Amino acid sequence: MMNTEEKAKDVSRLLADDYSQKILVSTFASPMSAQRLSKICQIPIAACYRRIHELETAGLIAVDREKEVYKGRKVRLYKCRLKWATIKFMNGRFAVRYDTEPENGGTQEVPPAQEPLPPPQPAQ
Repeated sequence: MMNTEEKAKDVSRLLADDYSQKILVSTFASPMSAQRLSKICQIPIAACYRRIHELETAGLIAVDREKEVYKGRKVRLYKCRLKWATIKFMNGRFAVRYDTEPENGGTQEVPPAQEPLPPPQPAQ
């Protein structure tokens, strides 16, 4: 399990990533399949699945529903859970703050705010 600092670093990396940004923006208004995301975002399908997995693990995207497409074959439709995010650089440190939609209509779990740590003291 990731500690708070590792999770904040992972989220900030994903938010700065071009593919992740395209996926989050594209799934904000309505859910989409990985295949559709790959096509409209012009992301190679393997990279699209990898990024979706990373975004899902970070809690920034979730499976909205599964849709049957052909003879029992189902596709997952993904939806952005991110409501807002900020990344700050202050006192030589990056800090990320963000909020997500509650999963499955349950109670919302807001990640703790990541405030920058004080800069390291010079060695004596």
